[in-house]
Amino acid sequence: MDAVLSQVETGTLKIDSILSLSDLDEASSVLYACKLIEVVPGIGKVKARHLLAKMNVSETEQTGNLTLDQRNKLVQLIATEVIAS
Repeated sequence: MDAVLSQVETGTLKIDSILSLSDLDEASSVLYACKLIEVVPGIGKVKARHLLAKMNVSETEQTGNLTLDQRNKLVQLIATEVIAS
């Protein structure tokens, strides 16, 4: 799990790839959405929690429990937030 997070943090693995894999890969599916978003370059803890609150998703929600619509919206919100930073 830490390896996945460090790959996201360095930019070698994109968040949309992890969200796509979360149905197939147990390691990806048990990641907390908040923790995953926090490590995205340009996001951090405060913005991660703000994005999840905007979507009415709990900070303790695991990526495997997110619906396809939630995953797509999350990727869009993150992209918008990173561009705005």
